[in-house]
Amino acid sequence: MICLWRLLFVCVAVWESHGAGQRELLALMMPEVGAGGVKHNDYMCQSAQLQPVDTSIVQFEPRANPLVAHHMLLYGCPGKPNARQSWSCKSSGLICGLGKKSQILFAWALNASGLHLPDEVGLEIGPSHDINYAVLQIHYGHPEAVSTDALMGEHEALVLHLTQEKQPFIAGIYLLGSTSAITAGKEAAHVDIACPFGGPNPIQPFAFRTHAHSLGQVIVGYVVKNGNKDWELIGSRSPQDAQAFYLAANSVTVNPGDWLVGS
Repeated sequence: MICLWRLLFVCVAVWESHGAGQRELLALMMPEVGAGGVKHNDYMCQSAQLQPVDTSIVQFEPRANPLVAHHMLLYGCPGKPNARQSWSCKSSGLICGLGKKSQILFAWALNASGLHLPDEVGLEIGPSHDINYAVLQIHYGHPEAVSTDALMGEHEALVLHLTQEKQPFIAGIYLLGSTSAITAGKEAAHVDIACPFGGPNPIQPFAFRTHAHSLGQVIVGYVVKNGNKDWELIGSRSPQDAQAFYLAANSVTVNPGDWLVGS
């Protein structure tokens, strides 16, 4: 069983704003499914070059058929990831190219809604952040379950809402993940994930997302303070629900030295 606990955080640092605040749209669109060649359990990537200026993503708008797409992930890459605009990319090393670091920017699954960041919050991309290309990865589910006629014109896509206006607060993804084996015949299994937060500045989780496959029932996230004395709930959700980002259960601050725990 794979259990991944995903948290979306906003840093508390405040930045000066600039620019007129106009919004732009960037659509990362996969090739038409009905054209053939895509089958169950395929992983395909599509890239787009970003503008050579620092930009903030303020909204993620997925457009996908949950029968066709099992899940989608958006990555940021430092350089051109592949000579082709669309390519097979099941291995994580094939996202941004061999030896190149990738950064997860967004995730979607199970017919979830998109994510509209709070006012004055943005996820920063561009040259200053070593993110010059965006790559959309689609894990295809069961496109064969959809009629051929319905698949004609079907493009799985993710639309990014962008602004060049500097946002006062910076969003980012903090991910806790674990891969564990379940003994055959066991009725229940428990998986714990924990790591110390080593960031230089405090962060504030305002939304969370859980992910597991069919055996996962509930995933819970905490911040642990004062040497295991104080446990503060960030959120709890069944990964069988729509795997969207949900608002955090409490207003908490994660300081350097605190522990982030998933269970």
